[in-house]
Amino acid sequence: MYRYLIALIVLVLVLAAPPPPPVAAREVSDELVVGLAAGWSLTANVRVRGPLAAPLDALLAQAGAQEAQAIGGNAYLLRFARSFDTHALIRRLHSTPGVVYAEPNRERRLLRVPNDEGSERQWSLAVIQAFDAWSVTTGGDIIIAILDTGVSPSHPDLSGRVLSGFDFVNLDDDPRDDDGHGTFTAGVAAAEGDNGIGVAGVCWRCRILPVKVLNRRGRGNDAAIAAGIRFAVDRGARIISMSFGGPDDSRVLREAVAYALERGALLVAASGNGQAEGNLPNYPAAYPGVLAVSATGPEDTITSFSTTGDFVSLAAPGAGVWSTLWRLSSGDTYGFADGTSAACPHVAGAAALVWTVRPELSARQVAEVLMLGADDRGAPGKDPAYGYGRLNLFRAVQVALDPNLLTRSRIEGVVRSAALDQTVVALSSGQETRPDASGFYRFDNLPAGRYTITVRSPSGESQQQVSLTGTALSVARVDFALDSAIAAQAAFAPVPPQRGVVYFPETGHTLRGVFLAYWRAHGGLPVFGYPISEEFTERGEDGREARVQYFQRHRFELRPENRPPYNVQLSRMGDVVLRARGVDWFTLPKSAPMPGCRYFPETGHNLCEPFLSAWRSKGLEFDRRRGKSEAESLALFGMPISEPQIETLPDGRMILVQWFERARFEDHGPDGILFGLLGEELARIRGWR
Repeated sequence: MYRYLIALIVLVLVLAAPPPPPVAAREVSDELVVGLAAGWSLTANVRVRGPLAAPLDALLAQAGAQEAQAIGGNAYLLRFARSFDTHALIRRLHSTPGVVYAEPNRERRLLRVPNDEGSERQWSLAVIQAFDAWSVTTGGDIIIAILDTGVSPSHPDLSGRVLSGFDFVNLDDDPRDDDGHGTFTAGVAAAEGDNGIGVAGVCWRCRILPVKVLNRRGRGNDAAIAAGIRFAVDRGARIISMSFGGPDDSRVLREAVAYALERGALLVAASGNGQAEGNLPNYPAAYPGVLAVSATGPEDTITSFSTTGDFVSLAAPGAGVWSTLWRLSSGDTYGFADGTSAACPHVAGAAALVWTVRPELSARQVAEVLMLGADDRGAPGKDPAYGYGRLNLFRAVQVALDPNLLTRSRIEGVVRSAALDQTVVALSSGQETRPDASGFYRFDNLPAGRYTITVRSPSGESQQQVSLTGTALSVARVDFALDSAIAAQAAFAPVPPQRGVVYFPETGHTLRGVFLAYWRAHGGLPVFGYPISEEFTERGEDGREARVQYFQRHRFELRPENRPPYNVQLSRMGDVVLRARGVDWFTLPKSAPMPGCRYFPETGHNLCEPFLSAWRSKGLEFDRRRGKSEAESLALFGMPISEPQIETLPDGRMILVQWFERARFEDHGPDGILFGLLGEELARIRGWR
């Protein structure tokens, strides 16, 4: 049985896209800078001297220029008596003889360098361009929840901004630090800057909500952490920083994460320090919707300890990081640390700066701003080590201030129809387009919102809905198959061998990409059998269209919006085939618990030998540990939906079978327990084979 209370190890080891548009500079009102050609000049009262002075003289007089100040290099600062359309005047000046250039007189700002005595030890600040970002904002009154070993409220770099929290380890309202780790991460995210002491955190003005979920040895359990997440959300935390984790999924933790996401909180978590110990996904970082952070060193490369994987969203400095600290022997102090624990709060603080300049953004939009502003490192684009790149604080603020930030999303896909030349794709917002000869369509520059996509053709009409955040990272892929029966029959027709994919001559079909990786990882031929179709688009049991492929024993359904391994879903083949036979499994006889069997009260059925051992020995591979957990067996087969019963196979043999949500077990005597060919049976029932 899966144990829901597990030890989660602190992830600190030793305490010791195209570039975004720049932030628009402020222009000095009623002033211009003009550069003149050689042999031309201006007097102080704006009289033009040159070979053809009249047109420029007239234009400047008409615009109200009243003073010219020589500033060297044959350039002049012009001051005007009244306001004017700056850019219209610049266009006219550029077309006037004698003018080499004309431009606004823009203001520049001091780059904010804090006077904190230890800031020279904070190498990460220069790497993430914090000084440039702080010239725009040093943060606002935003609550960052630090779920950790507690926070020292007396630390001089945190004092006055540490709120009343809670201790879920000792179950009291005194979440003071008894390890030092929590005070360290709090300082990285939100130590007060420019106060002449210690260090500068990323967000100088943020408030800290201490939530103690780890004990003085840096360990905590799922129950405490789940309660801490919910507490933080209910106390108004917009950002939750979690520098801990473990390799096991947990329902109580997953549901707490969902609770926070549904209420608009941004969750940031360390990716893990387990690269050398199998590089297993780390939870809660690996949950969908959580911003997972890996660690970089001073050379701007991923550290050797940092856990990597497709779940990683961003990288941030996490080696030799200097921050606030609490020690049992010396109390409030400062120190260095390594680990993705140090990387995580950099991103939490960065999110607070983005929310300061764009408070109307959702948590998902803030996360996408940080990703869009990251410096791409490693392989081009998103990769398992850096995610979307290494955090760049200044670029993130620039992206946030872009007035067109939330009008850059995209919807695209493929329409399969026998009448493509008569097909129209329309959005609920009014846009329409026609698919090209291959069926591809696309809508660009869409603002945030929910859209209904409608496809109309002589073959029929279909609709799907999607939600977009508005940012350039929000891309919805929506395919349509208007001739579903035709598409399915075509997909089941054998194809010739193809280069670059795995071909199975036994059935005449190919296997590739995500489905191939999933098939190999979770059982291959013994569990799923050969592919009996190509990939095609089909409406799923939930009413949504999806990319699917049929196998002798199963059906794969692609859900790219989910993180692996949940991006491939297995159909309820047992349930579907029984219903296709006209059998409602809810009406089948139930039984009471029996000795030596596993009883499922959810369905009212026992699982006994010889099927019990077969059920327990197989399963999807989630935890990368030897053997199969009950959760992994459930994920592959589901629960029993019948008692064992005698059935007659198509070849006339009578055998003992038991139906499950996603499978049928068959007792073939000397040949052992085999899994029924439900994919082939369903295809025959529907007339595809």
